[in-house]
Amino acid sequence: MQAGDVPLLGQLLYRLNVNRFTVRMMARGHVYSDTAWLAGERLAQKMKVVAPPGARHASIRFVSGLLDPMPDRAAFIATAQRAVAPILVIYGAATPPKSKAEIEALALLPHVRLVVLPSGKLALHEEFPAAVAEEVRSFLGEASGSVK
Repeated sequence: MQAGDVPLLGQLLYRLNVNRFTVRMMARGHVYSDTAWLAGERLAQKMKVVAPPGARHASIRFVSGLLDPMPDRAAFIATAQRAVAPILVIYGAATPPKSKAEIEALALLPHVRLVVLPSGKLALHEEFPAAVAEEVRSFLGEASGSVK
């Protein structure tokens, strides 16, 4: 059992690590490229996600990697190699180094198309939804043979 699963202790540890200050600090550090993007109503909405009873269990497992079905990079690449359809990977120029290394390893596969947006970190789909959607539309159009 993890410390985060222990009643009271887990709740206390979670509250110490998931509060407005810490969430904004993490968002500025590796999630959003615009340091002011997560503020006001956006921040209020994010804080609603972490507030419900039991929310700590999913959060702890996400951060610790326990939700990840891949034990290591080799398993990740082996799984991607078995894909029969083309794979699109979109990431931002400011993606944190550890995540970027995983993306670059995946990009070595012949059926992977890599798109680097000029801005963005880990949540570029939130921060730059139009740019991400355009890349997805283009990719799907190419895959179906009807580029628009």
